[in-house]
Amino acid sequence: MKNRIWIELDKPESIEHADEQCRLANKLLERLGLGEMAFWTDYGTYNITLNDSNMFLKCPDRGHWFNLDKLAGE
Repeated sequence: MKNRIWIELDKPESIEHADEQCRLANKLLERLGLGEMAFWTDYGTYNITLNDSNMFLKCPDRGHWFNLDKLAGE
């Protein structure tokens, strides 16, 4: 069984707000040891880069599931 945790960003009020949400979320991802992943915005829609190969997903629900086992170091 895979344990997961959901991180969701607020609905963007503006492009600037979306950019700020991504900046803060990426700071969190870096602290969690997920520096290869990054949230970014494209005209107010959130996306997440998954790895160094620049594969990404659109986040229509403004969030992404993360592997809690990896984050907890198990």
